[in-house]
Amino acid sequence: MDDIPILYEDRYLLALNKPAGLSSESGSAPHPSAEVWALEYLRRTTKRQQPYLRVAHRLDRVSSGVLLLAKTKTALQHLMQQFEARMVVKVYVAQVVGDLPAESGLLTHYLGRSADGHSAVLSETPFEGGQPAVCRYRLLERLEGLSLVELTPKTGRFHQLRAQMAFIGCPIVGDERYGGPPWRLHAIRLHALRLQVHHPLSQAALSIEAPLPADWTALEGYPQHG
Repeated sequence: MDDIPILYEDRYLLALNKPAGLSSESGSAPHPSAEVWALEYLRRTTKRQQPYLRVAHRLDRVSSGVLLLAKTKTALQHLMQQFEARMVVKVYVAQVVGDLPAESGLLTHYLGRSADGHSAVLSETPFEGGQPAVCRYRLLERLEGLSLVELTPKTGRFHQLRAQMAFIGCPIVGDERYGGPPWRLHAIRLHALRLQVHHPLSQAALSIEAPLPADWTALEGYPQHG
């Protein structure tokens, strides 16, 4: 597995710029995970065979960007409390097909899962099993046929951003599950740009940012950045 860029590290936290195609945490799936890479990294740097490390939140395998891990149980508990209380600010950038309904706005839907559990189902009205899904969006750049959008979710539902963008007619590039154009295997153009938390020890505000993937500039059949 290639090295993963480290965005922040101290005694309590480790933040990575997770590449698309890599799972956040280890599990039953055969493909590699950022958590396994990070454990190997800690074994090398600390000389400890069993260092403590847990993912504090998750990014879809097909997405990239800031992934925060806790090095102690106490740090993990503090971070989990912040996520549950919706104190964490998450900012994403997506490249989508089509034009947005406005240059900025608030998307409010109700989200549930498909019968097989693999996809999100959205509605503008409440339905049984559906939960509120809220996200603020802002247009950053418009190219012919493509829009670069900043997304700030207020809730953290399953496939929320992917499904909401598709619902308004602007699926994410590479997200064929939700009607987007093909791009790379196991990768879509959805990137966790910034994560703002309070440090579990000092309680000071901590903002971690991950640069956009370099390969976002090349998409066959679409205009490219000059």
